[in-house]
Amino acid sequence: MNPSPSRAPLGIGVIGCGEIAQLMHLPILHELPDVRIAALCDLSAEVLDALGRRFHVAARYHDYADLLADPAVDAVVICTFDHGPVVKAAIAAGKHFIVEKPLAFTAEEARLLVEAAERSGLVALVGYMKIYDPGYRLGIDAIGRIGRPKMVQVHDFAGRFDRYQQLYDQVRGSDIDPGVLAAGRKAADDAVAAMLGKSHAAYAELYMTLLMLGSHDLAVLRGAFGPVERVDYAQAVGKTHLLAVLGLPGGVPALLEVAFGALYEWWDEWMTVYGEADEVRIDFQNPYVRNAAASVRVKEQAGEGASERHLPGTPDTAFRRQWQHFLACIDKGATPMTPLAGGLEDLILAERIIKALPARDNQP
Repeated sequence: MNPSPSRAPLGIGVIGCGEIAQLMHLPILHELPDVRIAALCDLSAEVLDALGRRFHVAARYHDYADLLADPAVDAVVICTFDHGPVVKAAIAAGKHFIVEKPLAFTAEEARLLVEAAERSGLVALVGYMKIYDPGYRLGIDAIGRIGRPKMVQVHDFAGRFDRYQQLYDQVRGSDIDPGVLAAGRKAADDAVAAMLGKSHAAYAELYMTLLMLGSHDLAVLRGAFGPVERVDYAQAVGKTHLLAVLGLPGGVPALLEVAFGALYEWWDEWMTVYGEADEVRIDFQNPYVRNAAASVRVKEQAGEGASERHLPGTPDTAFRRQWQHFLACIDKGATPMTPLAGGLEDLILAERIIKALPARDNQP
């Protein structure tokens, strides 16, 4: 792609105007000087009208195909429940895009999307916003200085989402046909069950936990160390609680813990890297809090004693940095930091982890 030295504000279409679109994408797009919100798409007329008035957007659609056909839309962000079909349509329409994770519900579907995106030459990112977090970038630099790790641990029990949802004025539509939503979820459930097969279909809820909550953890692990080479062990602690031992490049072991439903009044997500003489821990913030970066703690030798440093990340919002990087890819030819290929790798790994569990029929 040829870098563009200057251009008019990029017209962004928002497909799916639910929670993450309202809490993060729309406000940030409204603030950025190099873009404009060109169109909105949602199943709810109530949501479209309210957000259209709030952000001064006249083009409002119920069908994403109509939004993609709008010549005023140069790029889109995909925030629907089922991302795969919208990604396919965006590529066919020639629109650059950011797609919220997961890229698709199965690796089989995602593989076709990756191939199509690569042929298109479009800028296409998976919304792994934690990769852009300035605190995470600071932590990656610190990890690079400790040498080969002895062990890596990634932990994500999350916490209460409702406390932080109350910080925002979110519009919720009451005019959507429940049958439409149910049909969409059934199609996703059927695709996941077919992929897992009879012996592992009972783990579908755990697989979805890994895709919806844990995919960020798979991404930050891969971003720091490269693709996981092995799945050595997996345990279903509960329906939405997973424990796995993974093998990283160079034979480094990694312990992955992901669980949804904790009622903590704090955000409990971190990655710790244990070196021979140093330790680096990255603590992530609640994703719904703006201008709060991850923080880094470094434990290291200080003469014959120990020293601990706390490195706060630059105050910023990871979603904002993600959008700035997206624009740099379009305007300056920057290399995408979260390409679709990474989303495919994470789906393959998620499937491998679930299938490393014992067949459900053997469970007590």
